[in-house]
Amino acid sequence: MEDGGPSITAQRVAAHRLGFTRVTAPYGEPAADDALASDVAAGREAPLNRMHDYLAARTSFFDRMVVAAIGRGVRQIVVGAAGYDGRALRYAKPGVRWFEVDHHATQRDKRARLVRLGIAAPQVRFVEADFTRDPVAERLLAAGLDPAGPSLFLLEGVAVYLEPAVLETVLDQLRQVAAAGSRLVISVPRSRDYDEASRARFQASVAAMGEPVKSAVNTDEAADLLARHGWRIMASGVDTDDPQMADTRQRQLSAGLLMASAGPRAPASLSRQPSSAQQPSSAQQPSSAQQPSSAQQPSPKGRRTRTSDSRPSLPVPQSPGTLSLSALLSQALVAFTIEFDNEAENRLPHRTTNFGAASQGDGVWLVSLVMWENCMRFVTDEPITVGELETLARTGTNLDGMRRWGYVTIDGTSKKVHKSRPGPDAVLRATAKGLRARQVWLPLPGLIEERWRERFGAAQVGLLRDALIQLVNQFDPGLPDCLPILGPGLLSRGPDPALPPRPGRVEVAGLPLSALLSRALLSFALEYERESELSLAVGANVLRVLDGEGIRLCDLPPLAGISKEAVSWAMGILVRSRLAVEAPDPAASRGQVACLTSAGIAAQRVYPALVGTIEQRWQERYPGGIVSALGQALDAVATAPGDQPPPLFGALEPYPDNWRAQVRRPDILPHYPMVLHRGGYPDGS
Repeated sequence: MEDGGPSITAQRVAAHRLGFTRVTAPYGEPAADDALASDVAAGREAPLNRMHDYLAARTSFFDRMVVAAIGRGVRQIVVGAAGYDGRALRYAKPGVRWFEVDHHATQRDKRARLVRLGIAAPQVRFVEADFTRDPVAERLLAAGLDPAGPSLFLLEGVAVYLEPAVLETVLDQLRQVAAAGSRLVISVPRSRDYDEASRARFQASVAAMGEPVKSAVNTDEAADLLARHGWRIMASGVDTDDPQMADTRQRQLSAGLLMASAGPRAPASLSRQPSSAQQPSSAQQPSSAQQPSSAQQPSPKGRRTRTSDSRPSLPVPQSPGTLSLSALLSQALVAFTIEFDNEAENRLPHRTTNFGAASQGDGVWLVSLVMWENCMRFVTDEPITVGELETLARTGTNLDGMRRWGYVTIDGTSKKVHKSRPGPDAVLRATAKGLRARQVWLPLPGLIEERWRERFGAAQVGLLRDALIQLVNQFDPGLPDCLPILGPGLLSRGPDPALPPRPGRVEVAGLPLSALLSRALLSFALEYERESELSLAVGANVLRVLDGEGIRLCDLPPLAGISKEAVSWAMGILVRSRLAVEAPDPAASRGQVACLTSAGIAAQRVYPALVGTIEQRWQERYPGGIVSALGQALDAVATAPGDQPPPLFGALEPYPDNWRAQVRRPDILPHYPMVLHRGGYPDGS
């Protein structure tokens, strides 16, 4: 404020915004926002310079985050140091409440302008607070913010004008009233590699207007700062598995445009290490031309490390009561799947990459149980369209893979005739080899379950099946009978809402054990991922076993129980999200180590906390002790006292000529199946 009116900076921002193309939405009053901006700009012209371009990008970024949040169902938006921002007008939507926080003088001037312009804003709560001394959390609660509901918090162009201690207080205050699922969108000064001359010109310009820069925190330091106060930088809705989208994400980071999700606060002892000066950014790692020095590299841990070709003598002990419900479901499903796959391989004429044709004769290339459930269970010698297949299977399959691997023809040919994924009207038929595979697979779910009754006891498997049936009966009847192939970000995917209902009634009691386990685990994963920016597959496997000291990349597959390809995918996500770094192994002439950043350590604590929250929620939601009974039944087969191997490992022994007999035995099973498009194997093989 200057002399009771807007500052020169506020006028300039308003003038610039009048020249921007704004993100549109099918609701709101853009004209009201423009009228307020025109009134504030007071005829000032906006120069078309680098600042204009930056403000355009920043405005668009914040606009998109607001529209996306409203689209996700967020109904509370808090604008910190709102000034004369008009998004509460531009994006006004029934049911969405806005809380504008700012100094009382600014708020009163803004409200007077709205009255004079004839603009009503019943959706806005004006929260008078001075960031330097007032309890912002208390003021928001007094204004009606619901701390149990997810919120979107905006801090646009604010951080640079706050003293570091004040900025930290504001972040902490907002986190106090942020429920699970809340997000923070913030702009900070650009990263250290930004042109210092331009930075100096900007600082001199705003200082001359009486608004000096007070905070030097930049993009490189923001992850550490946010993590200390319970905010974890995330990918801002960008699909980081898409190279073009990853480039967009990197440009946003370089420009200091960040989004963070509400997570646990990092302990103070972790908040200083590694600092941005000690840790390479995701844009810096690890190219041959730009590698961290040995002082910056994580040191590999000495414990639990093995050379990649060593073979463990015993599985990792798992004591009763130590595994979460999702991990128990996962390990039971993976063990069932491996035994199913081993038996299919023993019976089926097939080929593999490394071993050629099997002794049973040449045939299809091997795939896993998932590809039976999402494709060949429904594809016969009779024609079926892609759309009909997805309606029956309730999930997609790797159609081009199943064609190349010899199972199906598409539109009458085994050749590739579609440049992209075949459309819903494309016609599928099983090949002769595919029909042989169907005959082999068809009895195997019942056969493996009968083996489990013999191995673990009929009463024990009966308890497991009964508990699963009671629980699965509570879920969406349209769930698939297998885990879907993981999507971008290794996220789980439920049935497409556009699919018609599953034809006919499916009796849950008649489902095979693998289908019951899959439906329960998928329901858990979908609930988890509604509240977490990281997938359960990434959090439960790779994030879970990493630490802040450093672990060799070659040791991650045996530690997590998944393939090196699956580890590579997960590490890519963690590095791009700035939750982990990779660097050359300082203790060896080759190889790399992986290490969690301070934000990664905070994210690591989210995984068990959120898993525990959902498990407790299920206990309360599903009565009759169903969830406890399921946990006990799973615990009996997945864990064992002392150093005894878990009973499930009795299901993993391959036939002597199986491909799994030629590779190292697992010493732990995945805490979430890594079902990838290359055959659907549960460990990502």
